[in-house]
Amino acid sequence: MYSWARTSFFLLLVYVAFKVLLWHPSRFPYSTLDVKEYDYIIVGGGSAGCVLANRLSENPNVTVLLLEAGGPDKKDEIHIPAAYSKLQLTEVDWAYSTIPQRNSSEALHAQRSAWPRGKVLGGTSSINSMIYTRGNKADYDEWEKMGAKGWSYEEVLPYFKKSEDYTSDGGDEGYHGKGGPLNIEKATFVTPVARAFLAAAKERGYPEVDYNGQSQIGFSLTQQTVKNGERHSTAAAFLHPVRERQNLYVVTGMMVKRVAFDGASNVVSGVYVADTKRYKRDEEELIRARKEVILSAGAVESPHILMVSGIGPAEHLKDFGIPLKVDLPVGKNLQDHLMVPIVFELEGVPVDSGVSLHSAIGESLTYFLQYILFKCGPFTASPVEVHGFLPSGMEPEHQGPDIHMIFMGGVGNLEGIRTAKVTNAGSVLLWGEEALQKELNAGFTVLPGLLHPRSVGYIELSHVGSVYELPSIHPNYLSDERDVEALIRGIRIAMDIVNSSAFGQWKLKCTAERGMWPYDFNTDEFWRWYIRHIAVTMYHPVGTCKMGTTEDSSTVVDSRLRVKGVKNLRVVDASVMPKVVSGNTNAPTIMIAEKAADMIKEDNTDDTLKQ
Repeated sequence: MYSWARTSFFLLLVYVAFKVLLWHPSRFPYSTLDVKEYDYIIVGGGSAGCVLANRLSENPNVTVLLLEAGGPDKKDEIHIPAAYSKLQLTEVDWAYSTIPQRNSSEALHAQRSAWPRGKVLGGTSSINSMIYTRGNKADYDEWEKMGAKGWSYEEVLPYFKKSEDYTSDGGDEGYHGKGGPLNIEKATFVTPVARAFLAAAKERGYPEVDYNGQSQIGFSLTQQTVKNGERHSTAAAFLHPVRERQNLYVVTGMMVKRVAFDGASNVVSGVYVADTKRYKRDEEELIRARKEVILSAGAVESPHILMVSGIGPAEHLKDFGIPLKVDLPVGKNLQDHLMVPIVFELEGVPVDSGVSLHSAIGESLTYFLQYILFKCGPFTASPVEVHGFLPSGMEPEHQGPDIHMIFMGGVGNLEGIRTAKVTNAGSVLLWGEEALQKELNAGFTVLPGLLHPRSVGYIELSHVGSVYELPSIHPNYLSDERDVEALIRGIRIAMDIVNSSAFGQWKLKCTAERGMWPYDFNTDEFWRWYIRHIAVTMYHPVGTCKMGTTEDSSTVVDSRLRVKGVKNLRVVDASVMPKVVSGNTNAPTIMIAEKAADMIKEDNTDDTLKQ
């Protein structure tokens, strides 16, 4: 009895210490909607919205309202880097899913792909894998060629650097910012299998590079938005440090139903809002904006709000009885990255050997104590340890890579795939489900990804229920056969790297070899079948409010991110990207908000005159 009581008391102390060490007063909501008029209203407190709230409220003579549909970022798992996979399908996730796919997702329930997006302060920067990747120089130069004037790499690089406080050693000189709000550091916890993977890539002739520096092609430990062992989301970096500003109002749990217009004109005057409990009812409240409304609700919700407001494809809005304000291709041009998980076991190496991570990491008392007492160990970093960016040879005209190679020093988040809503990482269970669930051996996962998808989709209003239901997501994954062929080339590169002598100390077994499949393992026919069954999203949707020239009929916003045909309304988030970048999309979204903040200040010169 004494031993049990002593253990229970110790665990209670550990729990209290955990809560004290992770608690911050800044993680609670700040304001209520007592004031009904502001200079700027920002819709969405995510990766872009938090940046805008910070930068626009730098001028004490303007008032800024930030509206977030989710709650404050006080959930413990948000702040523990290794716990990010536990955030999917919780209250901080919009929990979108695609419509059933014809050409992909065959292993997922109803051929639907889960699309986690952050519904919390910090948005997806509060629930993602914390990887900071800008993409390739050629991406931004191509944006400018497509009509996005002012968005070349030379012109956006200063805005990347403005956000950054790069704290790791090394890094290409002139390419990283110092002293900015957002902490960027290389992975601080690296498994032996990850180091072997880096050595294997070098053995195959790929250089170790700073992929956010002079050249992206090669391999590197990942650069992460982590600070002092905790996730450094845009809420933590940009919003919480300025919470005392008297001109900044942050309201959580508030949904924007649509934008408001000044009478019959196309001049936006505010937004109609309702709290999350009343959102689908007829109840709503008008909040006015004296200067601008800025949609930063992401690549799914920003087009959703526009369409419900009467800005979108005329025929589609007519089907729902929505009065048309402006006929624009809102929701079109949807692009996303796909990746293919390939799991390897280290035969005869126990899962608790320390060679790799494992999904029971969250249940390890040793790791837990390391984290809360010393902020060290595997809890302090993203499990995504290594990134590689490589050309497949299918795009000789493109200056950069088209294959993204992701390495995780474990078998990932092994959730079941046969439930109605699933985490996509669970699809690896198809390959040796029983063995992986028991985790008899250590292992790792390599995920070749597609950086330049030719398959393009769209988002539209839901035909089920009211227009305020979650929109329908049609990514059209793998509808272009060239995407499959590029992924096969990526898989071939991955298999070649893993078969190098750097892994010679272990006996590797690819779990995809198990079972009775319609094709022989490791043939092109097998991989085509495998890709269409198991390829999953990298969680990088962009492009649904495309930026470009006003004359281009495929665009929604101009190069200053103003919605065409409407006054006082902008979109500032990943939806404005004309084409998805060659890498993760969180860093580019932050850059877009930094640049947009300067544009907004420049276009409202009376604010400057007041200072």
